[in-house]
Amino acid sequence: MSSSPKAAIDWDQFFFGIAQLAALRSKDPLTKNGACIVSPDHKILGVGYNGLPRGCDDSDPTYWSDDDNDPFRSRHSYVVHAEINAILNCVVLRLAGSAIYVTQFPCPKCAQAIIQTGIGKVIYHRRKEHHGPQIRAVEKMFQDAGVIAERISDINPATGEWIENLERYLTKGEGSAG
Repeated sequence: MSSSPKAAIDWDQFFFGIAQLAALRSKDPLTKNGACIVSPDHKILGVGYNGLPRGCDDSDPTYWSDDDNDPFRSRHSYVVHAEINAILNCVVLRLAGSAIYVTQFPCPKCAQAIIQTGIGKVIYHRRKEHHGPQIRAVEKMFQDAGVIAERISDINPATGEWIENLERYLTKGEGSAG
């Protein structure tokens, strides 16, 4: 009696691996986030990372300034978040009922886009606890809209550890690839 063949990684690991690899495309010097939208039958619908809108020059230092007291000199005024990019990269597909795997808990603007497109589940890796009021706002919107948000390490601690190891592996050689 032989046992059934088993995949080397489970679905959550696979989709988080895609999100983590997408994050490596980001040119943001401070934060690299990725996202992967998945249908209920495990098909990838969209992938995104945080970066500038099309046509904006990555080499322009204004876009990467970090003065949050001046919107013109704050990268937060310019960078499109990974979740939004993933959604925009698949606007022709129906997203209702899908799940989105994200390296970081969504901000309020990304949560709005997630809710508006009908994505029903958010599976995230980490969240910035010092963003307490924003987190509470997102949690309220998700609760009211019926969107489930779960930290992967709470769902599956082994997958959470696997993601940490993958992240360390992928970022170990960061900057060496073109």
